[in-house]
Amino acid sequence: MKQFLSRLFTIAACLCAAAAAAETGYKPQTVRQTPQYLSTDPAEVEDTCPGHDILKRFDCTKNNLPGYSCFDVYMVQGDPVDAERYTLLDQTVTAEPGTAEPRCTFEGEMTCDNFLKALNYNLDFSWFITNFPSSSFPQCGETYSCTRIACLKPAADAPDGSPRAQKLSCVFKKNQIFFLGAQITCRDKNAAPKTPGPQKP
Repeated sequence: MKQFLSRLFTIAACLCAAAAAAETGYKPQTVRQTPQYLSTDPAEVEDTCPGHDILKRFDCTKNNLPGYSCFDVYMVQGDPVDAERYTLLDQTVTAEPGTAEPRCTFEGEMTCDNFLKALNYNLDFSWFITNFPSSSFPQCGETYSCTRIACLKPAADAPDGSPRAQKLSCVFKKNQIFFLGAQITCRDKNAAPKTPGPQKP
């Protein structure tokens, strides 16, 4: 019962404050701190503003009294940071007859992560790109933004002396959205300090 009364009192106080703000001509203004990059994964972000809408920016209204603050998350279309620019959908390493062409340009383990780093996270123009049916991956049919790349490294020759190679094949989906976040505070624009104009001589 005490909790209920306390909650009821809080709601009533907010309503009274909002009414008082309306009477004084409260004009809400959103003060937004510098946005920060968060993630490409919507499950990794949290919006604490009313509505918890991670798709668009939140702006203060008369329902948000001066001094109200929350963390606003919103979606942006474009290129994420390098490390999150692509999502790996498939990785295979197979033995192939023939010479190692096109040859892998990186050292160490044959992984798609090493391959992508060697290409500076840029698959837009690469001679390692190979064609493949995008229908093989549902994620590619949704956005038509998938790329398969492949490269080879020399392996031990076959018993008959013919050349062999190891082939690394990777399918990446390009991420085209990411999320930014910023702390915002509501204030009364009418109460904001005015910039002094030029003084008369």
